[in-house]
Amino acid sequence: MTDSAPGPANSNAGRDDAALLEHYVRRGRGARDGGLEAAWLDYELRSYVLARLPARRPLAVCNVGIGDGQLDDWLALVVGAPIVSVDLDPGACRLLELRQRREEHPHPSRVVCGDVRGGALAGRRFDVITCVRPLADGDDGGHLQRALRTALADGGVLLTAEIGQGAAADRVLSRGDVWLACSTRTR
Repeated sequence: MTDSAPGPANSNAGRDDAALLEHYVRRGRGARDGGLEAAWLDYELRSYVLARLPARRPLAVCNVGIGDGQLDDWLALVVGAPIVSVDLDPGACRLLELRQRREEHPHPSRVVCGDVRGGALAGRRFDVITCVRPLADGDDGGHLQRALRTALADGGVLLTAEIGQGAAADRVLSRGDVWLACSTRTR
């Protein structure tokens, strides 16, 4: 059914279009308001991940925390295959699926909407897991780290990054008020 056809599919398409428009406007506003710090953060994060990706292909890759989905898009392009993208927020999950479908992403994510601490990745193993989160999310007593490590395949790499002032890890970079703290763990 096309977008101009009457009925329920048309109302869903209208909501989808509105959600995508809101996403693109927010992303554009964020790029404008974030300025050089946002561009720097994106560059440093991607450089960090790229330098630690195993050379062999295929790779089973998982990104935890979809956010705006740009890291998910980029990871799938770099590894040349779909990745698993996980988030607690049904809106973020739905938007990533919708946006990748509309943009005809060559390697759309397999989206899992759930909590990795609650078993959302149970029984799955990944060569690489990435997880970027704001420092403001707080410490959960290490539950997230343990759940992520459980989902690593033998020899797998866990790449975590925290964003926020005062973040601490193996590698800490800052530019202005923006801090990026990156850690690498292997199984």
